[in-house]
Amino acid sequence: MAMRQTLGAMAGTPNAPNPPNEMNAPSPDSRAPFLVLAHHRSGSNFLNDLLQAHPGIECLNEPLSMQTGFFRGCDLAHWPAGSFDSQSLHPSIADKPDLRDFLFEFRAYLLQSNTARVIGFKETVLFGKLEWLKAFMPTLKVVFLQRDAREIVSSVLRSSLTALWRYDELVPATFARYFPGYRSRLGANSGPELRAAETAAKSIAVRYEIARRTLGLFEHRTLHLEALTREPARGLESLSALLGVAPHPRQMDFLRDRQRVSRGGTFSSFRTRESVDERWRRDLSADQLQVIDDVLHAAGHAGARQRGEQAA
Repeated sequence: MAMRQTLGAMAGTPNAPNPPNEMNAPSPDSRAPFLVLAHHRSGSNFLNDLLQAHPGIECLNEPLSMQTGFFRGCDLAHWPAGSFDSQSLHPSIADKPDLRDFLFEFRAYLLQSNTARVIGFKETVLFGKLEWLKAFMPTLKVVFLQRDAREIVSSVLRSSLTALWRYDELVPATFARYFPGYRSRLGANSGPELRAAETAAKSIAVRYEIARRTLGLFEHRTLHLEALTREPARGLESLSALLGVAPHPRQMDFLRDRQRVSRGGTFSSFRTRESVDERWRRDLSADQLQVIDDVLHAAGHAGARQRGEQAA
């Protein structure tokens, strides 16, 4: 019941509808729901607020990772499409009726998406669940937000949230499964700042690799934060084409307002373009940058490091 009330509060309604056993056929004015998928510290709060600035779009902010706690604990665990069950949803939640009810109600709410209000959500902990998610919600569209890996690492290290995200527990083993040939240059005497940078870079490499392998299951768009902040009209057009809604003047007003000055805390979306694109130059040492390069080259994602330059 608590999760149901939470969903209702997030959605601005007293309660979400009762969960259906099967998904209803879409109505003529229905629109596919959407997911904004991003690595931690990639600007997803900014994109979430930009979408919310449109009067015809509703984007729920991390309803799974922030409200249930379960998905943070199994972040990066692979749920293949075949693990989906229409009643129990997944073997790992077969004994969690409250979570199952929440997920049924969450899906029911998203499937109310229509021409008057397109509904979606943003999340950072579903990379390993994408195949399962496609089976759970076949019409879902995905916006994949990417950011220069140096800025992600810089922001991750500043956030002091890696313990909450369980990087040390979850990332190294998953990275080793995807990229067994990687050989770290770090030794016994390497400092914690280098190890933290390496782990954060590994997290980026793993999540981007999972996305590369699975996003083809969905109708999707890939957006780069740097390009969105430099050429917002083009980014909005891309989003509008995917979601089926025209850009709204309030979104451009939002962009102008939020980019005037950087203020607020860790999750604020008030950021100047310079603070979005260039903060890593002050925060990361040459050795940290080399470690990031090592990881991304080993994973075949070296382009993630240069996207800032390419978007200029």
